Amino acid sequence: MPDRQHQPRLLSSGHASMRSPPRSTMTPEISKRVPTIARGRELVRTARTTLTSARTGVVGPKILSLLRRAQAARATFPPISAQTDPAGAGYEPSHVNLSGDWRRPARIGFGIVVLTFGILGGWAALARLDSAVVASGTIVVETDRKAVQHLAGGIVREVLVSPDAHVGEGQVLVRLDPTEARAQGEIARSAFFSLLAQEARLQAELDGADMVTFPSELTRAANVTLAQRAMQDQLRLFLKRRLARTNDVSILEERIAQSERQIEAVQSRSEAARSQIESITEEHDQLTPLANKGIIPVTRLTTLKRQRADLQGQLGAFVADIAAERHTIGEARLQIEQVGRKAFEEVSLQLAESSAKLADAGEKLHVADDVLSRTEIRAPRSGRVVGFKVHTIGAVVRPGETLMEIVPDDDTLIVLAKMSTVDINNVVEGLPAEIRLPSFKARSTPIAIGEVRAVAADALHDEVTREPYYELKVSVQVSRFPEEVRAKLRPGMPAEVIVATGERTVLSYLTQPLTDAFRHGMREN
Repeated sequence: MPDRQHQPRLLSSGHASMRSPPRSTMTPEISKRVPTIARGRELVRTARTTLTSARTGVVGPKILSLLRRAQAARATFPPISAQTDPAGAGYEPSHVNLSGDWRRPARIGFGIVVLTFGILGGWAALARLDSAVVASGTIVVETDRKAVQHLAGGIVREVLVSPDAHVGEGQVLVRLDPTEARAQGEIARSAFFSLLAQEARLQAELDGADMVTFPSELTRAANVTLAQRAMQDQLRLFLKRRLARTNDVSILEERIAQSERQIEAVQSRSEAARSQIESITEEHDQLTPLANKGIIPVTRLTTLKRQRADLQGQLGAFVADIAAERHTIGEARLQIEQVGRKAFEEVSLQLAESSAKLADAGEKLHVADDVLSRTEIRAPRSGRVVGFKVHTIGAVVRPGETLMEIVPDDDTLIVLAKMSTVDINNVVEGLPAEIRLPSFKARSTPIAIGEVRAVAADALHDEVTREPYYELKVSVQVSRFPEEVRAKLRPGMPAEVIVATGERTVLSYLTQPLTDAFRHGMREN
């Protein structure tokens, strides 16, 4: 066995076969070489015997000498071509491969290898491939879910939807007990109607109108009872106050009329007194000469003088009475003006106060109506109900408590992806991205095209793993998905985002691990 194992090694660089061809098929040229071939075989057998002795421990210069002689004998074998046997006679030269020119095939093989590696190396150095980073994320709506809450809270009276139901915008979802809200609304509305009617009455008094003109908010009010009551109360007050002012003015006007009549009477008496004075004066002047002659007594003149003096005194009193009555008339007219002025000032002040109170009452009524309307909790957007938390009639809803959430139908879908902090340096806003949906079959679901819309300014930490990451917002062109896929898209589905960050050569991909290893490894410390 040892001889058979080492025989190919000695003959591997020589001829494939040392067997002599049949003499019947040998040409003269081959016949001349047979002794040389036999000698080579003898040397090979001697080498085998010597190698066997070497394995047993006998090693010496003889081995090297035999090997050199065998190599020299091999070198004397010239190549034999098919032309050396023109007759052929059944002999195939390929059966005796005595050629020793192996360098040409080696050169051809080496050239092919070099050319192949050269082409591959050139392609790797010149061909550019897209580089990208991968991030996992979740599909969400752009404006997030719409929380359904109630500001003031209350008691659940009726639940009109079920979990995962599809609702339209403005649809009533839950009704709360409206008893307290309705009572507060009636109180606020009654105060508002009363102040509104009061303002109309005061405006009519200020304008001096004969009747109050009420606004359409009262005449066309839905609550006819409250509106009619407010208008009747203010109309009754308007008539009463107008009658009181009219009576006051009438009294003063009557006083003026009486004084005027008194003046007329005094003036008549004054005229009569003047006439008497003139008559007495004339009589006195006629009797004075007679009294001087002694025809009549002097006492008669004295009596006339006394009568004239009395009449003159009465005339002065009449003048004083007329002046007093005229003063009374002036005072009465002044009081009439004061009544009007006082009423104007009073009404103006009340109107200003009423307007301020009316504005406040209007706000309170608006709030009360809003509270009453919010007892019917409606859907803020069209969508699907999730996170349903109201199930029991009569349950107490706390202020600000989230009753359910609605995922909008027509809202834009985006992907919130978590990008590793190692890859974030290559990601900026505006880069194109591919979105894959692992929930669907990869063969039937196309890749959606998107765009990086926002990159977080700072790293966040995962609540579970505490690993840092950057949050990306990636828009999704949902139209790229088939209709059946779009119908199944739901917020919360996982998504895989591939963000294209540029181009790199194949050679850079292959050499990057080596360069990174050198960069981190060739350091002293």
